[in-house]
Amino acid sequence: MSNIYFFDIDNTLLDHDTREIPQSALDAIQALHPAGHTVVIATGRSYEHAKPFIDLVRPSYAITLNGARIFEGEREVFKAALDASALTDLFDWITALGHHFGANHGGIGYVSADVPSTTTPLRSVGIVADPEHVRNVAEDIGQAWLFFDESLDATLRPAIRERYPQFDTVRWHRTALDVMPKAINKWTGCRWVLARTGFLADHAIAFGDGLNDMEMLQGVGLGVAMGNGHPELKAIANRIAPALHLDGIATVLNELAEHPPLGRGD
Repeated sequence: MSNIYFFDIDNTLLDHDTREIPQSALDAIQALHPAGHTVVIATGRSYEHAKPFIDLVRPSYAITLNGARIFEGEREVFKAALDASALTDLFDWITALGHHFGANHGGIGYVSADVPSTTTPLRSVGIVADPEHVRNVAEDIGQAWLFFDESLDATLRPAIRERYPQFDTVRWHRTALDVMPKAINKWTGCRWVLARTGFLADHAIAFGDGLNDMEMLQGVGLGVAMGNGHPELKAIANRIAPALHLDGIATVLNELAEHPPLGRGD
């Protein structure tokens, strides 16, 4: 019986303290391939920022930019872009409020200022402070960033939703949130891959740690939150793994190998 496994990268596979994926996790994931399972990466990173870890995991598909770009091997097979005009207007509006912005443009993240609110959340990827360039490349952007403290969420995020219904947002750091095309998220990416591969959602297992994993963990048959994950994600998960640094991925995968969830017959 075979299943399909979806793995987030940051703080699920990738330990930000060591900047490495634990060997135990890599070994347990590699054991899925000969057992007939399908492995998929599902990350908020761009493909270029995720590629070093994609190369280690060797998935069949990589869902990137929270579902806005999907790759089969190195070939892009799905793309959704933010509305460029609305995005430029959003950048101008957020600037007028005294906050910063940025955009994920392949291997480089462009931000409007080199300040702690932008550099701290993005310290693990390459960024350049160049607000005009962000505006110039807005035509084909699958993910943008806004930088303001989470204490402003109760007032500022409803205002964003009202002014810019073309976009969805999700917070992933105390000072940063993603801007995504409306109704695009990791779960829509997972559904695209499920349709492509013929798996049912009931036969899918997903691992995540953050708020951008909510829809994915709720949609699959078995949603696993990391012990180091966000409390809201752990509250809706079917199962909670030990923390990443406590070999949580390997622990759960080894348990599932001994007691398989419902899978698809070959």
